[in-house]
Amino acid sequence: MLFILTGTAFAAFVGSFAKGDDLYYTVRNLVLSGSAGLATIFSFQAGRVSGSFFYDDGEYPGRFAVIYLCGILCALVFTFLPVTGWMFLFFYVALARVSDSVTGICGGTGLLVLTTILCEQISLSTFLVYLLSGMIGIALFAHQRDEFYTAVPLMLALGSQLLMIFAGELLIQNKKLVLEETLIPLANTVMNGILICIFLQYYINKVAKKTDNLYLMLNDPESQVMKQVREERAEDYYCAIHTAYLVERIASDLELDVRSAKCVAYYGHLPPEELKEIHFPEPVSVLLEELKRGGKALRKKEAVIVGICYRVIREIQRLNKQNAGKKADYENLIIQMFEKQFTMEALAETDITLSNLRHVRKRLLDEQMYYEVFMNRG
Repeated sequence: MLFILTGTAFAAFVGSFAKGDDLYYTVRNLVLSGSAGLATIFSFQAGRVSGSFFYDDGEYPGRFAVIYLCGILCALVFTFLPVTGWMFLFFYVALARVSDSVTGICGGTGLLVLTTILCEQISLSTFLVYLLSGMIGIALFAHQRDEFYTAVPLMLALGSQLLMIFAGELLIQNKKLVLEETLIPLANTVMNGILICIFLQYYINKVAKKTDNLYLMLNDPESQVMKQVREERAEDYYCAIHTAYLVERIASDLELDVRSAKCVAYYGHLPPEELKEIHFPEPVSVLLEELKRGGKALRKKEAVIVGICYRVIREIQRLNKQNAGKKADYENLIIQMFEKQFTMEALAETDITLSNLRHVRKRLLDEQMYYEVFMNRG
């Protein structure tokens, strides 16, 4: 983060020196650009602490720093270009994507401020054109998480910027459109579109899908870890498999974080020393910690559901051993467990609601055919 502040201040100083600004203008430029840099740093650190970033962006601040430092260089280059050729839309979208919306606005505006203060006689209209187009770009792209839609948001973002450049710059200056002067904003729009497409494709493949691939690997019952558990502790393996099945169905019904809950169902009851060797996504790590600590530490609905399903499966395994060759009374077992162990009073300090608890109970009772057919096999 120090690179951001020092880089911004250095760029403002070099730009002021190259322009031949006097001491007062140089101090002004340093203060304004430095303030924008500080706001960006504070917003970034606040986002890391609050967990508002998508995926693992908070763990890799270098992504944000590299884009911002490239933006500083471009901000200096833009001072030599016509105002209709500034490409700030890409930096707004990219910075928001590797952090959050507030940080993206702070970072993009900081770069815009740097260019604006180093240019002579820049109008308020010019500043607003790029500020508003950047905010629109962030609004269209920054909140996409599990599904990424590029075509329509990109067309809207580029179209809105092009419209504002025409309305805020060309029409104001000439009172009419001149073909030669439309080439620069058109080139600006095309370059922004290309850069945003390249960046989003890279981000999806290297960041977003990386987490998805990790979940796919962890939630595979034939993964290396699960195979080892099956060889060493077959009963624990089948308990994890059956628990994951129930958790997946219940979490899906309640529209919870299905893949994290399922992952915790697979690994939640492994010994702590085995868990330390596995890299989990952050949501899974939080759920695992709650489940391991238990008691008042248990908060999230996913952790509660995993705990309930695990204990039910364990009791069914025990009942099947006691009644080998006989039909077990699964319904009575589940009803008694909910009356004695999984009452609303016992779970009062968790996030689960009475309606959620009733649904969990109903779903577990509806799965008696599964217990009879599959759980007697393993």
